[in-house]
Amino acid sequence: MILLIIGILLSTLLVGFSYVQEKQNEKKAHLELSALEVGITSYFREFGDFPNCPEAVCTPGECLFLSMIGFHNAMGGLEVPPNRATLPAGLLGFDTAVFDEAEIPDFSHNDGNSLKIWISNILSKDPSFLDPWGNEYQYEYPRKDNAGGYKIFSLGPDGETTGKFTEDDIFPL
Repeated sequence: MILLIIGILLSTLLVGFSYVQEKQNEKKAHLELSALEVGITSYFREFGDFPNCPEAVCTPGECLFLSMIGFHNAMGGLEVPPNRATLPAGLLGFDTAVFDEAEIPDFSHNDGNSLKIWISNILSKDPSFLDPWGNEYQYEYPRKDNAGGYKIFSLGPDGETTGKFTEDDIFPL
């Protein structure tokens, strides 16, 4: 009988803990999305457009990340050396040492091949902002629904959405 009571108490405790953990993750996602919105707005004020990659060379997540830390210019191309960051990359837990400006090779060195190799190494690390569940924040510009502006959200705990948004998707407040 005592083991049964202990088992019930432990299961209640575990359910309560997972609920609290999930609420903390949701709150963290809302805060990070708000921070990304601030960075996107700063980028827009500085360059007159939202982060974009017209050549579709990088993923939307890479485009957003590279733009926020200054490696994308207003036309969506790579900016080396980088512009001023509009959002500190470390704010969302990314190791900014990977993008150390002192490590950028000179474009004139080795006919630009050193710079190309450096950039491909950086992009191979798949830079993006991840939500608390380890999924890339979804960034869309231009929007697929042809609405103005941009769209940014988290896929939430299940890590998926089906064309339409699901209940657990998280949007900025």
